[in-house]
Amino acid sequence: MAINEIVTDPSLLPVLQTSAETQEQCQKLLSLLNPTADVSSPESPENPALAVSRQQKQLFAVLAQLRGQNRDAIFGVRDTKQSTAEARQEIDRLHLQLQNLYYEQRHLTGEIAACESYDHKYLSLPLIPVEEFLALHPEHKESNEHEIMIARINHEHAEREKLEQARQELLKRKQALIAENKKRKDDLASLDQDLERFIDLCPFTVRPNISELTSALNPDYHNNIALGTTHCANTSILYTRSNNAVMTTKNEDLGSSPQTSSDPDNTATTTMSSKTSAQRVPPPEKPETTRTRFKVIAAFWAVIIFLGLPIWWKTTSIYRAHLPFQEMVDWADGKSCRLVFPLEIQIAAPSMPDPEAQLLLRTTQHTLDDLNEFSAHHLRLKLTEDGDNTGDIKEEAHGKPDTALTVRLVPQDNLPTPRSELSPETTQLDVFYSPNQSPVPSSSNSPLSTFIAGELQRFFSEEKATIAHILSNGHTQLSENISRRLRRSLKYADTYHLAFSLFTPGPAPSSWEIQEAIEGYLSPLLEAFSPISNFTVDTQVQLYATFSPTAPLPEFDESQSAWTLKQEDLSAFVNAAEWPLSPSIGSGPTINFLLYVPDPSQSPMVVKENTATSWIIPQWGGVFLLNPPLSNENPSNPPHLSKDSLRPAFMTFSHQLLTLLGTPTTPTSLPLRLQTLIRIRAATLLLSASSTMGSLARLTESLPSIPIPATVAASVSTTLSHLSAACTHLREGRFSAALDNARVAETEAERSFFEKSMVGQVYFPDEHKVAVYLPLLGPIGVPLVVGLLKEVKRIVKGLKGR
Repeated sequence: MAINEIVTDPSLLPVLQTSAETQEQCQKLLSLLNPTADVSSPESPENPALAVSRQQKQLFAVLAQLRGQNRDAIFGVRDTKQSTAEARQEIDRLHLQLQNLYYEQRHLTGEIAACESYDHKYLSLPLIPVEEFLALHPEHKESNEHEIMIARINHEHAEREKLEQARQELLKRKQALIAENKKRKDDLASLDQDLERFIDLCPFTVRPNISELTSALNPDYHNNIALGTTHCANTSILYTRSNNAVMTTKNEDLGSSPQTSSDPDNTATTTMSSKTSAQRVPPPEKPETTRTRFKVIAAFWAVIIFLGLPIWWKTTSIYRAHLPFQEMVDWADGKSCRLVFPLEIQIAAPSMPDPEAQLLLRTTQHTLDDLNEFSAHHLRLKLTEDGDNTGDIKEEAHGKPDTALTVRLVPQDNLPTPRSELSPETTQLDVFYSPNQSPVPSSSNSPLSTFIAGELQRFFSEEKATIAHILSNGHTQLSENISRRLRRSLKYADTYHLAFSLFTPGPAPSSWEIQEAIEGYLSPLLEAFSPISNFTVDTQVQLYATFSPTAPLPEFDESQSAWTLKQEDLSAFVNAAEWPLSPSIGSGPTINFLLYVPDPSQSPMVVKENTATSWIIPQWGGVFLLNPPLSNENPSNPPHLSKDSLRPAFMTFSHQLLTLLGTPTTPTSLPLRLQTLIRIRAATLLLSASSTMGSLARLTESLPSIPIPATVAASVSTTLSHLSAACTHLREGRFSAALDNARVAETEAERSFFEKSMVGQVYFPDEHKVAVYLPLLGPIGVPLVVGLLKEVKRIVKGLKGR
């Protein structure tokens, strides 16, 4: 391509012209300085030195002009860069303002929603009905609803203030009555002490009469007690003196000294002290009191044993629902179900006589059995009439096994060897054969049966190896490819979320016909996947999506005439820090499909090692580099991507989706591959649910302190029933029904294993229980235990004293 076609800027065209003139002057000067030039030629000047000097002056003038134009071009480039930077800053500023407006809009929308849903307290006030309020205040009948509500609230406020004042007055009266009752209680409590003091001051022979004791209960009982005490004291003195006189007379008669009783007061005091000490000795406990105390203690312990302990045991015991542990362990160990996959292959031979068709069926079945090395996966041949290709729905409705493949035998003359054609859109295999290749009764085998058996074995070899790999039977065929495919695929889910994103480092393209592309290129595939999983689709467009600062930038490869990305740098291509790629939408996993349109200055962009424009990120999604065609008339990216321009990308996305969902690569028929995926998913879910049941059984047995709610028992029962149904359907060849039951079993198993209420008691050790119960039961238990010990001691002492 000429330089004039590359450079089209009008400001640079004079520079190119001056450069050409400079080059021409240099060529002329070199020709004059060439010593081998012919001086006698007509072109050679007569004076070479003068011609050289003239050419040098012209060259210097052209060079000066070229330097000036170069300087002007450099200044123009600087101005252009400056204006571009300013425009970029203005765009960034406007974009930031737009984002701020979006954020403010979301914030205001949230505030409006919060205000509209705000639950004000006045809505829960027990206001009187509107009719009753208007009857009390007829002046508000003409008011609107808002004014009536305010008036009702004010009325309620006034009524509550009145009630509060009344409550305060009643509270004051209550406090006064409590104080008066307390005073009278204290007076009554001091009555016992006054009576004891009164009794202590009185001798045994002198007792106050009933009227005096009764008068002590009057409000002026303190004065009566004082009078009674004085009377008692005087009586005691008189009684003592009279006794002393009698004693003196007796002593005189006996000849004793009269000085022994010379002090009557001292004698009276001694007598009173001895009588008082004798009075203060506690009397022996009555049998009725002992029996009453025993009954009280026995009642307390009876309430604790027969009422408290059962209630405590009922409220603190851990509920553990019954689980069939042995059955759960048997499922985990593979004892309850042996997985088998009997695939029914229907053979349609309308042009072949029935005896020959039966012989072909038997010989082909024998050949298949000889070639099969994996007993869990086997093919069962069944003869059917031509065109009897009943669907799975009809067969399943009658309880018949699913038809994995239909082999249609078509006779064709002059065919040296049999050949087959597999329809990419159906599950039908057409086998063309020559009539002389049919089996004969005298032969145990035929070329046709060997060919059919080999084709069937080849079609289902990858499925057989995958199932063997899942069951860990040590099958080595295709093991490396299968392991790599399983590592790249996502875990099975009922619903997947597909996120299609358009990223470009510039302002274009800013729109794409994504809806039409999905409906035209992807919807048939998603509909075919509907028996296995459901899908939701989200799309987004992100402009000015630059590379990550830490990611290596693409390099220009002259041999490929393209910008290249190294294969080891593809893992850092996605700028997860700045590109809005949601890791999860809803409950199911998200599969991201990224369509990147490079900048025109870096287009076309490919992978350096294999010139590919797409790659898969395992268990995440896929990336496709779309390089729009550029030309001199249109050197920028198109502003809009049509459905036709998106076709290569969505064809690649379809293939990537199949890979990420774990779809086998063979055979070429998509329905056959999806049927294989149904069987693989059914086996995977059944094994996963069985393993979860075993883990749950071991967990509940090793941790007896965790509760087992009834919901877990129900989920376990549902899981086991669906596991049994799935195993039955697998044995009978109904793989779609087996997948449905295995899906339910996996969901219920995960729900039972991750029950939140089961692990609450695991983090509550016995030390914490002691710390909780001891402060509560200590103050109550100690008096009861001590009282019980005293009663036991008293009973034992009484038994020993008999």
